[in-house]
Amino acid sequence: MKYFLRFLACLLPVVANAGQKPHATASWIAEKAEITADDPIRTVIRMTVDEGWHTYWENPGEGGLPLSIEAELPAGWSIGKIQYPVPKRFMTGELPGFGYEGGTLFPVTLTAPAGFRGNLPPLKASLSWLTCNDETCVPGEAELTFPTETDPGAVTAAYEKLPRALANSMLSVSRDGDNIFISLTLADNSACNPESCELFPITHNVIDPATEPRFKKSTDPENTWQASAPKSEYLSGKIGKFEILLVAPNGTASIATTD
Repeated sequence: MKYFLRFLACLLPVVANAGQKPHATASWIAEKAEITADDPIRTVIRMTVDEGWHTYWENPGEGGLPLSIEAELPAGWSIGKIQYPVPKRFMTGELPGFGYEGGTLFPVTLTAPAGFRGNLPPLKASLSWLTCNDETCVPGEAELTFPTETDPGAVTAAYEKLPRALANSMLSVSRDGDNIFISLTLADNSACNPESCELFPITHNVIDPATEPRFKKSTDPENTWQASAPKSEYLSGKIGKFEILLVAPNGTASIATTD
């Protein structure tokens, strides 16, 4: 019942405001205009959200929806998943969430048919998102033709800022009643200091998104840090694969994943 009430509380403002402007604009940018080798084609979706509004990360928290893309590509072309930069925490009314304000670059990698050379052809895609402020949410969509423009500097910067896999790490997660326990073991020479990092749950509906868990150093075993948080009220059954994002004070981000 609690899940239904929260869902309804979020859904009604969306339905009521479906005819409003989407409070965000989007464009699809290429790193370069010409393909010269059989390499992945680096692109970004540039989204600009109106002041006072926000959009959502891959784990949106409660009541949000992440950015999604559906491409119409010629035979032999393929598109990867949207890659999400580091988010921030915010509240939409009483619902905690993770996402973005202002301008954000979302990397999306394309692959051309083997042996293709020459200028990028016009490609089309449908983009959809949800923008929210403190009182309401409005869905948005855009029909994009690629490339809108080329901007090698922006594309390179966006890919360089993406979270990287945390090398030589071991992540485990367990549940005890209403609590989730996370354990992270690092290699002796790891430069990562989990105690100084902000933790975001990439996996949906495991940790209560209203909490901000922090790692603390454990004395046994060595090189291990532990954190705990209340479970999500939507967690049912086994946890399965679990991923977290660790964001250092300098903005460097790493992803740790259970085996």
